Amino acid sequence: MGFAVLHIEKGTAGKAGGLGSHIDRTKKVLNADPKLSEKNLFYHLGENGKVYVYDNFKNRRSLQERINRRIQEGYKGKTAIRKDAVTHLNVVLTGSHEEMTAIGENPERLTQWMNENYRFVSERFGGRNVVDFTLHMDERTPHIHCVVVPLTVDGRLSAKEVMGDRRKLSELQDCYGKVMQNKFGLQRGIKGSTATHDSVREYYGRIEERLIYPSNSMELNYETRAPQIGTPPLIGREKWAEKQNKAIYEDFTQMREHYKHEAEKQSQKVLKYFQNSKLQAEEKADRLRKENAQLRGVIEEQHKKLHPERYIRHNKGYSL
Repeated sequence: MGFAVLHIEKGTAGKAGGLGSHIDRTKKVLNADPKLSEKNLFYHLGENGKVYVYDNFKNRRSLQERINRRIQEGYKGKTAIRKDAVTHLNVVLTGSHEEMTAIGENPERLTQWMNENYRFVSERFGGRNVVDFTLHMDERTPHIHCVVVPLTVDGRLSAKEVMGDRRKLSELQDCYGKVMQNKFGLQRGIKGSTATHDSVREYYGRIEERLIYPSNSMELNYETRAPQIGTPPLIGREKWAEKQNKAIYEDFTQMREHYKHEAEKQSQKVLKYFQNSKLQAEEKADRLRKENAQLRGVIEEQHKKLHPERYIRHNKGYSL
């Protein structure tokens, strides 16, 4: 049986632009397949309260604009919002790779999974506060990005109250796990797990850093050890850890091959550049040699006219 995954992180206004471009694919995502991006979908709550599904991301407002609009219409506080205030929550909804892949391959099942997730976050955070609900099918495991503006019932902007303390977050995981287990057989994640999550910015920033600065040496090292996770203290934990580590290793191998391919492409570009430079230099040298020969001929003819006595007639021309 697979696990349901709900990961939530806070975001300020300065982070909305990067998150929005990642969700809408307005910038290149290193581990996403552009050929599959047309399968990405997003939900939109209309003015009539109905939910619509779209697959065209081009004409919708930026995430920052949607966040600002929701705050303007829903904020009832008497004080100005601080510049460093938490303006949104990025909620990632997914599950174990094998189970999510099976759900993604069944359109009817996938639609049901999306609807249940949308119903859950709408009831939990308020439908009007959900300013983005996007399904990504172009990465390895299908997942949803849900962006929520943390407005309270009385109109205050308070991520602390909306998210709550550790007990409330644990209860959130309980409720989500229960819904996913009843509908899709995805059980709640392990309580008290020491596993940690990287933010989207940290994860992709690290990928870019490794791609641009792979090594201090000229030769890339593709034998980097795959990341591992700790074994959870439950019955059957060895098999669970083995399965998770296998999935991680597959991801790691795929990413490594991608980097290797990109490095080879860059190497070919550099080689082609130097080859073209060499060809241009050789062409320039040939041109200069021809021009030099022409100049020598002109100088020699002028010299003959000025000093004919210095030349002796031979069968094949003149010489000194």
